[in-house]
Amino acid sequence: MADSQYPYPPDRFDDEADSVSFHGAHRAELPFWRENLLYIIIIGAAAVLLVVLLFVIGGMGGNGDDRAEDPTTAAESESSEEATEEDEGEAEEEPAAEPDLSTPVLVVNAGGINGLAGTWRDTLEGEGWEDVSVSTADNPQQEPVVFYRAEDDADTAQALAEQVGAGEARQSDEYDAAVTFVAVTEPGDGDQGEDDGEG
Repeated sequence: MADSQYPYPPDRFDDEADSVSFHGAHRAELPFWRENLLYIIIIGAAAVLLVVLLFVIGGMGGNGDDRAEDPTTAAESESSEEATEEDEGEAEEEPAAEPDLSTPVLVVNAGGINGLAGTWRDTLEGEGWEDVSVSTADNPQQEPVVFYRAEDDADTAQALAEQVGAGEARQSDEYDAAVTFVAVTEPGDGDQGEDDGEG
């Protein structure tokens, strides 16, 4: 490049420098924030989103849960108490089924022992049964059993079966009586009757 203060005469290098210097413009470097503007925007948006999420989650985990816990706990305790009361009520009601001692009972002698049915009749009448009749089976049996005809007499028949040691009462129309006790042992042999009923 020619300069008025340059002490040497121009040569071919000065000519090339003059010709090149006017073909392009010099650009200043872009600032850092402009070169990375896209990244800065993404990072800023992510930071704002994170703060918003933390605020929302913090709000839900605070008062919202506290408000929900008390009613739920109270509801669960009330339902538990009601369930316990119902269970206790049911447990108290089950043994409350009383036998109807006025139900006609037929005692059948199936043990081959003379006077067995009459002995049981006297025993049952002494224990409050009001209508007891007797009969004799055609064939002897090995186990005591209590039968009932109608479902309404099931509780009474079961109470009698437990009283005489005959196990579970069974529904049957084999006999005409409302409740029939097929006896095989004497009243004093209660333990034997229970064993036979279980076997």
